[in-house]
Amino acid sequence: MPLNDADTPAITVAGVSRHFGLIQALTDVSLECHYGEILAVLGENGAGKTTLMRILAGLDRASSGQLFKRSEPYSPHSPRDAVNAGVTLVQQHFALVPTMTAAENILLFRSQRRLRTTRDKAASDLEALSTRLGFKIDVDKPVGEMSVGARQRLELLRALDSDPDVLLLDEPTAVLTDAESDSLLEIVRSLAHDDNRSIVFITHRLREVVKVADRVVVLRNGKVVVPAAPVDQRTAAELASEMVGSEVHDAIRTPQIIGKPRLIVDSLTTSEVGPISLTVHEGEVLGIAGVEGNGQTELERVLIGARHCTGGRVRFGEIDLADIPPRRRIASNIAYIPSDRERTALVGPMRCDENLLLGRTTRLARRHEKAKTLMEQWSVLGLPESVANTLSGGNAQKLVAARELESHPELILAFQPTRGLDPGATAFLRQVLLDMTAFGSAVLWVSADLDELLAVTDRIVVMYSGSIAGEFKQPFDRGAVGLAMAGIA
Repeated sequence: MPLNDADTPAITVAGVSRHFGLIQALTDVSLECHYGEILAVLGENGAGKTTLMRILAGLDRASSGQLFKRSEPYSPHSPRDAVNAGVTLVQQHFALVPTMTAAENILLFRSQRRLRTTRDKAASDLEALSTRLGFKIDVDKPVGEMSVGARQRLELLRALDSDPDVLLLDEPTAVLTDAESDSLLEIVRSLAHDDNRSIVFITHRLREVVKVADRVVVLRNGKVVVPAAPVDQRTAAELASEMVGSEVHDAIRTPQIIGKPRLIVDSLTTSEVGPISLTVHEGEVLGIAGVEGNGQTELERVLIGARHCTGGRVRFGEIDLADIPPRRRIASNIAYIPSDRERTALVGPMRCDENLLLGRTTRLARRHEKAKTLMEQWSVLGLPESVANTLSGGNAQKLVAARELESHPELILAFQPTRGLDPGATAFLRQVLLDMTAFGSAVLWVSADLDELLAVTDRIVVMYSGSIAGEFKQPFDRGAVGLAMAGIA
């Protein structure tokens, strides 16, 4: 367990810089985090936050500068070195093996640490730890069959299995609903304040910083622009402005002229959901709210053609959506922003300009020029020839949005479109989607962020236990929507 020594920093970063060729990811970054403390690290997408975490976790090396653990030099050459030193990272992108069960993933992590153990012991320890933290995890369920939220909880449990005294959390709530986030934040607070661990916490949700962090530091363009200071000395609005260097204005929905139906879901049924009926019209934003795991993933898979329904129909205008192959969706004026960009939207080993060509007929000779223009318009920090899996999570999301929305589609299927984006990028993407409705685009917007849906939609339907639990129109009654999300009429 962590030692109780409030005067000695648990982890210290002293003048660390990191460059990748001509790209300077970090420049002379210094900070420290003590035991019993939660230090929030804020910054725009591409500000260098994840690079800093990877250096601390032994996944990357600094170009210059020093690290210290309890005032002793700390220089991990691998994640195993970091874990053995008591430092564990929960990454933004899942590192779980989808074909393995939860228990088998824990066993795999232990084997990488060269610990001798059995599957039964790993399963029983996982159940005990999840019970203590208030998580519900099916230890025998393959990870690939879990919801995104369940996978995030398992990532945290896997990190805690090594009993670290320094825990690095990179966007741990990005895939969670408000209720799930609040529950996780209580656990994080307990791990720091009760268990006396040191926690470095990256998040884009400013309300979480204000709620759970003790101190906050702001990075911009790889540099510390606001040194670590107590959270109660900053407001959420001030933090947002410090992150992006200017005032952030949220997109707010204004009434539009609603036209003919674009997407018609008629009594859709699968083995997990249904019957579901809904319609999205020209110029309309229809939001789908609900705690994750209530059928949104199954609906997404049917709409993109990844699985067949057992009953009902889904139409794009007068055409059965099933008659449009996924590879022809963009050519048919249908855009798709997936809930899991890593598995569905991007080919990680391919270049950014190649990913921007997916589903399009742009000539290869023009791909670099086109990609450069799109990446500049969307402020994607990277080069067209960069490999996509080198992008930060937020920049990867902007790359997907740039590809899908470039041709002003008639129908936009947006599943968690702002997940992982900083406040400035979130406001920009929201405004782009809303502006497109003025030109007749129909938007189906699925989000775990209820505040977002209340701000940007014309109507909201709530999914609960695989069915529609309620439909709401502006002006919205937040309390009623919340009750529907809990299954209360």
